[in-house]
Amino acid sequence: MKDHKHLDSIDTVKGIGIILVVIGHSTYVSEPVLTWLTSFHMPLFFIVSGILFAHKNSHQEPFGVYMRKRFCGMMLPYFWFSLIYIAVDYYYLYAHPEVIDQAFINSAILQAVSLFGISVLWFLPAIFMGEMCLYGIIRNWPVWVIVLFASVASWVPSVGMKLIQVYIDMERGPFSTWLGNLLMALLRVFPALVFLLMGYGTYFLLRKLWLKASLEVLVGVLCLLLNLLIAFANGRVDMHFLVFHDVLLYYLGAFSASLGLILLCRHCRPFWLLGFLGSNSLIVMLTHLDCQVMSFAIRFAVGMDQFIPVAKGLLFRIHLYGALLAGELLMIVLVGKVGFFLIGRKTPLPLQGPGWIRKAVLKKRGRKFKRLK
Repeated sequence: MKDHKHLDSIDTVKGIGIILVVIGHSTYVSEPVLTWLTSFHMPLFFIVSGILFAHKNSHQEPFGVYMRKRFCGMMLPYFWFSLIYIAVDYYYLYAHPEVIDQAFINSAILQAVSLFGISVLWFLPAIFMGEMCLYGIIRNWPVWVIVLFASVASWVPSVGMKLIQVYIDMERGPFSTWLGNLLMALLRVFPALVFLLMGYGTYFLLRKLWLKASLEVLVGVLCLLLNLLIAFANGRVDMHFLVFHDVLLYYLGAFSASLGLILLCRHCRPFWLLGFLGSNSLIVMLTHLDCQVMSFAIRFAVGMDQFIPVAKGLLFRIHLYGALLAGELLMIVLVGKVGFFLIGRKTPLPLQGPGWIRKAVLKKRGRKFKRLK
């Protein structure tokens, strides 16, 4: 497996994944589709992170260096966007008091300080703490201990959630709510770590197990079909609130879909838009919901629906997802070039346009250079 091809396909996988996350958060998705999406769209990102951890040999870095780098990349965005989300809530409290009240904002603040995470921000503490644990496990534990640990860790959230529910039912108040949120944030580390370990193992599996392209595509399709069967057998799940139903089915379904997408994307021609969204998936994740991009897209689609009476069904969704795409491309440019510190960077993101645009720019620069000579 060539590294550059591997990384290109990973960006494509992340691009597909973030599109599915955004679609899942829209209110215009049928229950069967949502059941299928939730079976794998968030675990996919943890598995990909495990693959990248192995690819970069991150466990060989000094722990302080690695932790500082991941803290800047994950936890700084968590703190910055927690403040932004709360600021947006206060705007709605004073501009549209019929929408939210102070109790809603107090709940959001408790979620932020407990690392439970406001809305989509739950993902960042989970992956940060999971990667810190992954670092220690890969450096210090033999394979058989890792497999045994992952088997036990898979079941911890289900047991832990029952205990948390008993505690919350017995104790009510701000402190018990904060503690319950904190415990749930810590419990998320277990499935996060299991998926990270899956990704770590998948990296070496894909390097050693070479199949013909046609056979890999077939295996990828079969993996996706297996996920489809498991998703409807297990029902709708939610990694955010640790709702797994059958634990074995949950992990098997999430891994099979992720592996299927990875195998298929390895043999697809790179598509700029998917790669661009994938390489900037963190910005899309942080901005699409609570930064009002989704809200504006829905308003646009509803407006078009009223302006064009025939804009129902498919056409409505084209307007909705087209507006979402335009809004997120704008957010990627704004955050990447202006608000880059919000995602833990010291310099602006090196954003690249489609290949045909880059070729045209280089060609134009070449003509200018010839004239100067």
